[in-house]
Amino acid sequence: MFKLKKSIYLIAIILICIPMSLSARHFARWWTTLGSFTSDLRDEIVPITANNFIDLTNSGFYNGLHFHRVISGFMIQDGCPQGTGYGGPGYTIQDEFSPLLIHDSAGVLAMARTSAPNSAGSQYYITLAPTPWLDGGYAVFGKVFQGLDVVMNIGQVATDDNDHPISNVNIDSLKILNMVINTVSPATDSVVVFDTTSPFPFVVEAYGLYANVQFAWYIDDVLQPQFTDIIMEPFFTSNGMHTVKCVNTDADLTWTTIWQVDVSSVGNNDQTMVQTDLRIITLYPNPFREKTSLVFSTKANQPVKVSVYDTKGRAVKSEQLNGKAGINQWNWNGRNSSDKALPAGMYLIRLSSEGAQSVQKAVHLR
Repeated sequence: MFKLKKSIYLIAIILICIPMSLSARHFARWWTTLGSFTSDLRDEIVPITANNFIDLTNSGFYNGLHFHRVISGFMIQDGCPQGTGYGGPGYTIQDEFSPLLIHDSAGVLAMARTSAPNSAGSQYYITLAPTPWLDGGYAVFGKVFQGLDVVMNIGQVATDDNDHPISNVNIDSLKILNMVINTVSPATDSVVVFDTTSPFPFVVEAYGLYANVQFAWYIDDVLQPQFTDIIMEPFFTSNGMHTVKCVNTDADLTWTTIWQVDVSSVGNNDQTMVQTDLRIITLYPNPFREKTSLVFSTKANQPVKVSVYDTKGRAVKSEQLNGKAGINQWNWNGRNSSDKALPAGMYLIRLSSEGAQSVQKAVHLR
């Protein structure tokens, strides 16, 4: 079957136990006497706030506490080791606000504080309804997306005159889950216009803290075949609106990223792709620090273009090689086309020649 010349590449980058960034999207789960619920933590947007919560959670700070303040139709609050609303971790953190994180629904997770700026510590609240008057005053850092009914049920418990539940709703445990989403590109909050000039326009960089994270890619709800562990090659066969979806799963969680894609032109002419023998044999060492060597083979003497991209699809280095029939080698020192050292992280090396291509991931250490 012929393949369209203008294709779209979807990248799923799997990193196990080697975080590439200090700021990513983590997930937290509460186990309470009324049930469990799960929230994402937006440390890629508000790293001070989210990472403070992550550190406290990992230390076991919240285990055994209870929701000391409940106001029906407004919010539930936790994080006081004394159970009175006056306790904290012994320090305070800087306020962080973002227009991307607002009190627009029930389930919004944000830091509680006193009337003084930068006074938040360990206490947080979860909204039971939209509360836009809190925007810009209290740092939002996540939202409950599983078990919101449990949160709403906690919000209905009987309380005394001080808004303290008459029967405590205890937090048996609070845990940071395995899955971490490090990069999602492009943004999913608007329609993506298909651009064939970008070789890797859809990226989900995810990893597990202690176990594998699985990937499944869909085009218009049709599962796409996975060619390797990092790249998939589906093709749009018609113009108009399409849906691209990446589903990440592990033992704890399923997380879905969805893009709406406007495809204005597919390759109606010259729909066959010239097939040549262009194959990456190995990249060694990988991960690397000073230098790595890409070994590849070609069927005949032919020009080969080597391009290096970051995980957002931006070209950082490009070279034209005179490929020889048989085994070839290309060395990379982790620098861009201007000989500037690139930051540590994941990169994609693409070889292309006469319509054929091959891709390899590279992990650059510093």
